[in-house]
Amino acid sequence: MKSLIKYASRWFKSEKEISEAANYIGSVFHDDSDEQSFFDVVFAKFENYDQLSQAHENKTLSEDIDFIIQCAIDSLTSPEHLPRQSKQIYTFFYIYRRAAEYNEYKRRCNTQLKEFQEKLLERLGHVFESTKGCDPNLSTTNKDLIERIDIRQHLATVTEIKDIGKLNIFFALCKLSFQSSLVMSSSIRLQWMDVLKMCQWNISVIDFVSQYLECKSAFEQCPLDISALIYLTRKAQSSTSVDLPTFDILHSFLNDLNLDYKEFYGRFLSIFGEGIRKPSCKQSKISQLFRILSTEEDLFPTYLSTYASGVSPDHLWELFLNLSANGDINEIMQKHLSSILTQRMQYISIEVFKHYYVCAECCLPKIKDENRQVFVGILDTVLQGFLSKQRNDQSYSCQFTEYHLKEFLNIALRLSPTHSLQHPSCLLIIRHLLFKRDNYDIAIFEKIKRLFARSNSLDRNLFQTVEPASIIKDEWFIDYMFHIPNDWFMLSRYDYDDLAAAHQNNSWSLYIWSRLIQLSLSKVDTNKWNETVAQLNHWMINVERNKYTANDTLTIIFVNTVFDMAISKNSKSVLFAPNIGSILKYILDAKQNNDKLIDIKQVDDFIQKVNESIKDILSLNSKFHLLEFLVCKTFCNLQ
Repeated sequence: MKSLIKYASRWFKSEKEISEAANYIGSVFHDDSDEQSFFDVVFAKFENYDQLSQAHENKTLSEDIDFIIQCAIDSLTSPEHLPRQSKQIYTFFYIYRRAAEYNEYKRRCNTQLKEFQEKLLERLGHVFESTKGCDPNLSTTNKDLIERIDIRQHLATVTEIKDIGKLNIFFALCKLSFQSSLVMSSSIRLQWMDVLKMCQWNISVIDFVSQYLECKSAFEQCPLDISALIYLTRKAQSSTSVDLPTFDILHSFLNDLNLDYKEFYGRFLSIFGEGIRKPSCKQSKISQLFRILSTEEDLFPTYLSTYASGVSPDHLWELFLNLSANGDINEIMQKHLSSILTQRMQYISIEVFKHYYVCAECCLPKIKDENRQVFVGILDTVLQGFLSKQRNDQSYSCQFTEYHLKEFLNIALRLSPTHSLQHPSCLLIIRHLLFKRDNYDIAIFEKIKRLFARSNSLDRNLFQTVEPASIIKDEWFIDYMFHIPNDWFMLSRYDYDDLAAAHQNNSWSLYIWSRLIQLSLSKVDTNKWNETVAQLNHWMINVERNKYTANDTLTIIFVNTVFDMAISKNSKSVLFAPNIGSILKYILDAKQNNDKLIDIKQVDDFIQKVNESIKDILSLNSKFHLLEFLVCKTFCNLQ
């Protein structure tokens, strides 16, 4: 070295002597050339310094290091140098690396070096933010130099991200690290997950992604991927200091990042399953997610099933009401809400279920008119599943009372769009209320007597204005059907008297009786009509109901139905059946008294047919024989 130069050391508070070669390096910080030229100049000066320093046995190496570091810090913090630093900043990492090598060689304290690094990273973050990620960039493609500079050692010092400033530093180092990785290797490249795992994250996903999108062009060669976003959301969920973004924001980010949202939500499911168990999980956020997934046949049921298994029935029902009140319910939503709600609600108590339906009723005014049918349809499906489970499972059925059913009927009627008992939910409840409350081992006539009692207890204001035929379906009678004539022979006079007293002339009870007789007779083989009518005639005599009485409503209905189905439509055959006189006499007496339950015209038509048969016989125009004539004459005598 030709001469020594004195300078005022910031750290030692005194003048120190440095080599002329070090001073040459110090002068480079006033160079305003572009990034490549600046890097080449700095590289050349350090190479020159190495040669001269070795030649003079590194006598001023420590002082030279201090001087170089001080010059670098002054340049990084000088307002005059700011305009050119966006293009020169990468070269400072080379300067830092050389200073660190000299420091290690001299086994010196790293205090000055640490300050240099802090100022360098601070300036790096400002450069990245001010250029929206366009800078910094690598100033060399030399693999040896890139490896020597080792940007990742600086990235490793960023251990916690807690504000935007730190995030910009992190992004800038990531960009340089990715660029370095691309130059160093064409097969094994640095990934976002590699760098994200190096930090503790105390910044929101919103801040991270928003800042990333501001400088998205910086990462065109290595864009943020789904694995990275999943990692960040998982970290945010486990953090006590930051929250997950709302799902509409998260979904918007997926679009902005050009990420496949189906793949994302497929991998996000486990995070969702963990998150819903947290007290901080808000229903409004969850509703957003299900609204987003509502068009996905595979994702929607998967998430809904996960949610249903992870929360209480209260929260699941609240979600259903929230979705219904705040948007349309499409076919996918309707299908899977109906299915999963039905499964989940089967095991709750009657009182809780009733409370849910009261809540649904309160929610109804908030639902758009075009969505009400779907909403009520889901309620119908859930109610059907609940009633079926509760009524058919012995562990629950004992808790289900007539009072509960009537309460549910009133709620279902209010929820019905037309406020009609013919609404599916109302029909379902009425069926359970009337026909599904007896054990299978009870005698058929005892079951019918109880059925009459339940019919009589129906709200007259509600039911007596409705035709029972428009409500009661034939399939409801399946457990109440007679096996004619066997069941009738088992019915004693006293049992029939009890049955006759039970109906109280209630229109619903009388319709039930009439329809039961019709359906039961329809099961009789037509080839056995004669035999069956004769047996029923014999039963009437045994129970002393073979004489017409105006107030014997059940018997009048019974005889009229037998006459309609078995006699009038088969007159030529049935007339010749033995021992049916009581039934024929009964129907004629009822006609004579103009009983309103008898089809007078039908009886008159029957009589006319018989009279015509007699005329045919007398005029020899008929194939009737003498015995047949006597039978017809006997019938005429009954009139």
